[in-house]
Amino acid sequence: MIVEYLVPLTEKTESDLDDQLIPVVRKLLRTVIWVVGIIVALNYAGYNVGALLAGLGIGGLAMAMAAKDSVENIFGGVTIFADKPFTLGDRIIIGDYDGIVEDVGIRKTRIRTLAGRVVTIPNSTFTKSPIENISLEPSRKVVLQLGLTYDTTPESIEQAMEILKQILKDNEDTTEDADWTLFDTYGDFALGITFVYKIKKEAHIPTVQTKISLEILKRFNAAGLEFAFPTQTIYNIKQEA
Repeated sequence: MIVEYLVPLTEKTESDLDDQLIPVVRKLLRTVIWVVGIIVALNYAGYNVGALLAGLGIGGLAMAMAAKDSVENIFGGVTIFADKPFTLGDRIIIGDYDGIVEDVGIRKTRIRTLAGRVVTIPNSTFTKSPIENISLEPSRKVVLQLGLTYDTTPESIEQAMEILKQILKDNEDTTEDADWTLFDTYGDFALGITFVYKIKKEAHIPTVQTKISLEILKRFNAAGLEFAFPTQTIYNIKQEA
């Protein structure tokens, strides 16, 4: 039945979770068939199956109380398979962990953090904690705070903003739906410009960020626009005798 019906269905879906669910279902069905077979055999052998099941029910209740965490993890695994908040290969954030999903089991899930370490998380955690799926974001938003020296003229501020807008137009890996370039801060030692842009999902984000940051530095230097840094002016006031 599994080979004839479930396997063809999973082959039509793009998710790898369906493929991973097949072995779990196969094991569960095999267990159920064995249990039913044993009960039928005991019944034909003349045993009081009803009394035996009653005793097993009391024992099963005690075992269920002892295995509460395991049951929660199993239901958590079923929830993951049913709701599909993520798939294999997705980058997710849950709690303090940020990494790539490598394996989803019926009781636990393994993710590889950005530091390269494998973390095993009980599936019950996914039913109790919010999950942020980074892989589902349509684009990556980047916010840069740029500061120019206080001797920068209004015309130069406008020139700086036009340079930033032109950099985005020249870059094919950024989106055109939402970019902000605004002069919004009079800081302690700098005139602040906020530069917001979005990187396309399919682009390599670190490479695009580096390319844009280098382009800003090159064009600002060529235009004579100076970045500010913390400065302090000390006045020496002489007191008359």
